[in-house]
Amino acid sequence: MKMKKILAMGLASAMVLSLGACGSSDAGSGSSDGTEKTSTGFAGTPDEDTYVVDLRAEPPELNSILTTDVASGDILREVMVGLYKLDENDTPQPDLAETTEVSDDGCTYTMTLRQDAKWTNGEPVTANDFVFSYQTICSKEAASSYAFIVYDNLLNGNEVYEGTMDPSELGVKALDDYTLQVTFENPIPYAKHLFSFASYYPMNQKAYEEIGADNYGNDIDSLVTNGAYTMTEWVHNDHVTLTANEDFYDPDRCAVGTIRYTMMNDANTRMNAFQGGQTDCINLGADQMDQAEQLGIHTESYVDNGNWYIQFNTQKTDKGLDNANIRRGLGMAIDTQSLCDNILRNGSVPATGLVPTTITGANGEKYRDAVGDVISYNAEEAKKAFEQGLQETGLSADDLHLSILCDDQTSGQRDAEFFQAQWKEVLGIDVEITPQPFKSRLDSMDNGDFDMVYAGWSPDYNDPMTFLDMFTTTNGNNYGKYSNAQYDELIANAMKEGDVVARQDMLAQAEKIVTNDDAAIFPLYFSGVTYAVSDKVQNMTRTGFQEFDFTDAPSSSSDSTTEEAAE
Repeated sequence: MKMKKILAMGLASAMVLSLGACGSSDAGSGSSDGTEKTSTGFAGTPDEDTYVVDLRAEPPELNSILTTDVASGDILREVMVGLYKLDENDTPQPDLAETTEVSDDGCTYTMTLRQDAKWTNGEPVTANDFVFSYQTICSKEAASSYAFIVYDNLLNGNEVYEGTMDPSELGVKALDDYTLQVTFENPIPYAKHLFSFASYYPMNQKAYEEIGADNYGNDIDSLVTNGAYTMTEWVHNDHVTLTANEDFYDPDRCAVGTIRYTMMNDANTRMNAFQGGQTDCINLGADQMDQAEQLGIHTESYVDNGNWYIQFNTQKTDKGLDNANIRRGLGMAIDTQSLCDNILRNGSVPATGLVPTTITGANGEKYRDAVGDVISYNAEEAKKAFEQGLQETGLSADDLHLSILCDDQTSGQRDAEFFQAQWKEVLGIDVEITPQPFKSRLDSMDNGDFDMVYAGWSPDYNDPMTFLDMFTTTNGNNYGKYSNAQYDELIANAMKEGDVVARQDMLAQAEKIVTNDDAAIFPLYFSGVTYAVSDKVQNMTRTGFQEFDFTDAPSSSSDSTTEEAAE
């Protein structure tokens, strides 16, 4: 998310830069960093106190316990606040947590909460809201695909999730209404990043229980929030409108009074809307980047940190997808350099592993630099692996009848057509393309209703684990039902390992297993985002960890919190 997680097509459309380039773009930062905006030549939408931004996809739901996609995360980031928030440089800063003390072993965080935060139903935000949220997400009844990011980390989380311990034993306690204690199973170097992440948001128990888990977050009247903005409109598959929350404790952090998120799924429609002053910010695909250059439209880029890949349904035994050699052949047959140069044409680069080049590894070195490449395009090796797999399964190429699931946006179908042509040319097989709207694609993935899916993942925090733990056997995001005991063990051990170099070695071994040895996932390219933004937009943060954020404006209470009193 995305909230960096499962990506909707259209996010991967920019130059891949170094992580040091993260943060607000010049066009978006305005007065927050003292830089002058570069004029785009487009004044933007006519309403002075409103930004219109293209979200591209309908949020499947706005329930922080269930959220796994970028679109939902973009909205939740504006209408919800947690213990910490990421600033314009992706650095976690205290938010609801006024003070934080960390135990000597690095496992326990004791936080005093500010007492002026409240929910839109009028109730105060208390430590109990975090306890309820964490206990709920760590229950199988909640059916959260993202539960693992809480139960794998919190003390006794797995036991609570499996029902062998009572929820009261989970590593989260309300010492009083405004003192929260969170205890992790092991020291976590990215703990404050987790505290800013949607799965670690609080949840108002009264609202959740009155509305009901099945309906919560599905519509405007089934959502209670505590953030800088409130939702005032949700016209499904068309737009969402957010309005600055008059009761929020820090109203000055809002960049604009109203944000209107549109959901345009056609690249040409987006460009026409931008030129016509109907939207203030759009992502650009390759064709639109060429058009923007011709029109003299100034564009901005930021690090996306995303990885786009093909995920195989390893349960499709009748189609040979339970065979690693067939999967490897399908992956290696795609000329990813040609994909980047001739199809994407936006600065994306061929993936050489599952973890992108921007993610930090041990001792401050980039993980990808330290580990090296684990996969690559190779047509001849693809043919050999594919033929070997057919022999191992007793199938012929004509028996496979494969299909690839993709988003129904222009770019998603275009890329899938490239894969289709590659498989025909290199392997001699015909593959059907199945385009679906983003929400339908997620449903199909959840239900295992696919052979192959063209999908993307955006990181939750700056660590390789965010890309690797999702393919363990029981992980809710393991849609292909991949299972390898050695892989599971490596990930489990890495979660406990205190030596950063030894931990990185475990992660590297796991990455090689899932992408190369077993080829359950075949990474295609590392992505970024290029976009056009109108002259009126100020104080907009766009980074690989925050696709959109309009709550980084200069704040009157920015110095009201105290960073770690003891750490």
